[in-house]
Amino acid sequence: MNKKISLGAAIAFILIVATATFSMTMVFATNQFNLKVVALKEREAEFAKFSEIDQQVRQKYMGTIDETALMDSVAKGYLSGLGDPYSAYIDARTYDRILRSQGGSLAGIGAVLEANSSGYLLVTQVYPESPAESNGLEVNDLIVRIGETDLTPENSAQLQESIQGESGTKISLLVRKGTEDVPMEMVRRPVVVPTVFSSMIADTEIGYLRITAFNDNSSNQFNTELQRVIDSGAKSLIIDLRDNRGGALRTAVRMLERLLPGGSPIASYTKRDGTYENFIDTTAKSVSQPVVVLVNGATASSAELFAHTLKAHDMASLVGTTTMGKGVVQETIQLSDGSAISLVVAELLGPTGESFNLTGLKPDFEVVLSPETPWTDLAQSEDLQLQKAIEVAQGVQKSSEAAQQQSGVSPAEPSPEPAPNLAPESSSEPESSSEPESDTEDESGESPDSSSAE
Repeated sequence: MNKKISLGAAIAFILIVATATFSMTMVFATNQFNLKVVALKEREAEFAKFSEIDQQVRQKYMGTIDETALMDSVAKGYLSGLGDPYSAYIDARTYDRILRSQGGSLAGIGAVLEANSSGYLLVTQVYPESPAESNGLEVNDLIVRIGETDLTPENSAQLQESIQGESGTKISLLVRKGTEDVPMEMVRRPVVVPTVFSSMIADTEIGYLRITAFNDNSSNQFNTELQRVIDSGAKSLIIDLRDNRGGALRTAVRMLERLLPGGSPIASYTKRDGTYENFIDTTAKSVSQPVVVLVNGATASSAELFAHTLKAHDMASLVGTTTMGKGVVQETIQLSDGSAISLVVAELLGPTGESFNLTGLKPDFEVVLSPETPWTDLAQSEDLQLQKAIEVAQGVQKSSEAAQQQSGVSPAEPSPEPAPNLAPESSSEPESSSEPESDTEDESGESPDSSSAE
């Protein structure tokens, strides 16, 4: 028997539900409002404290106040107070240099310089087809004077910055080659920073690719150098990510797309506001060669993701030592005065949602080098990590060829005669990409290195 509900009862029920919903909403809204009021009062107290300090300093400090330096220090202190090692304030001049460096194009002479204890600038790398190369600047040369000023430990950093400048302008250098001082005059121009180097390892069918950073140009360079070793007959690949501290996340993703099968998951992250970013390989390009990746304790962020993703898809073995464990997404926000803040906005997750932040990546084959000599100074026969990578690559290559023979697939034709040594023999220099990179893994939150590309 159906029971009928009167109109009055229905209206009463609706009013009760509406009243309860309204009450709960008001309670929640009131709690949120109270929390915001408390937070606002706390911030007011903080600003009042700063205002009090500022007033006392301006009234009583006997020295001269540099307003720009003062505000830079305040901003640095605020970001430092977060207690996060990768969140930082970047002053306007430094940020301008970072933008040019990440863009892969610098108006300078095309050399990597490192200040020594005397303040002289040691040439550690000369970019191909650069003003430095065309003027005869070589690795291990010393720049002892810039313009009319001799370099000293006190002025070295400032004068080093002056090497970069407007494209087309001239700069005079005094360069010490052994015991001879040679004057050089160079014309500054944009120089594409090479970050990918390739060669064939002597007496093998192994292609070697070293990636030093992930900047805007690295993806095109990687595609060029990868194709170069494949065309040279590479049947396996060694990708060297040692001392690679990362760079643009999207660049690393594009480079992985060249290696992975289409549809492969790569990475994901979720920001505090709920924004979800998921990276999946949408290309049809991939490689069939087995891969070995070299890593060490200075392999970080995007470089760790690169190695981790290949390993997660059973495409690579890792050789070396445990990586840094910097699995976060940094976002750099430019402020109105040209300065910027770099904030950690999310944790970076691998292909299956796993994190490597703080833990790093443990290699499949751990090989520890002596700390006495940097690996970059070792000959191929002395680099035990590289030697292990060669051994692993050759083993996997033989297993792959055996499997192909069993399945009736003919192995690839023998490769042409390889290059005589391992030293990176080429690096590509494509045009600078203007594609913006909003989500980056960069070095802006860390202390600057003593070496710099100029």
